[in-house]
Amino acid sequence: MSLFIAVPIPAGIADHLDAYAAEIARLAPSASITRTENRHLTLAFLGKEASEEAIARATAALDSLAADDFSFDVRGLGYFPTREPNNCIVWAHVEEVHELRKLHQALVDLLREQGFALGHTEFRPHVTLARKVERIAAAQLTALEFEKPSFFASAGEVRLYGSVPSPEGGVSYETLATRALVS
Repeated sequence: MSLFIAVPIPAGIADHLDAYAAEIARLAPSASITRTENRHLTLAFLGKEASEEAIARATAALDSLAADDFSFDVRGLGYFPTREPNNCIVWAHVEEVHELRKLHQALVDLLREQGFALGHTEFRPHVTLARKVERIAAAQLTALEFEKPSFFASAGEVRLYGSVPSPEGGVSYETLATRALVS
């Protein structure tokens, strides 16, 4: 089981992301589309081994978190290359607002205090929509103009998730702890 802390996708954005995902499926039929209920905005990936001790430390960090709620905006698509030749991950870009940057940094500091080695990866806020997308299709997708150029919604909580095998195949994300953001 992998552990990560993320913002669940607000209802105001979920339908719009489904429209993006449908277009990805049309242009890249062999892609693995992220199920609606699995979409999230990752704040910190904690590792692939989820021991009870790691879950307790992550929960303690989340319990100590004091952060404001915020609104975020999703604008367009992008993609990351993967180790698999010719494949990539397609994602929806999340505009980074001050409150989101502050939340991310506060969480990283608390997780490091709890002994998590998070590395020095750059924070690029996004929502993964599909994996195993051919790069040529990904390039076509990022050039598309959608009816609405952006979607705006409020985020009011942060969750600790664990990945578990799904009966339908792939994985599902189980909520292990939740922290409300302050209004």
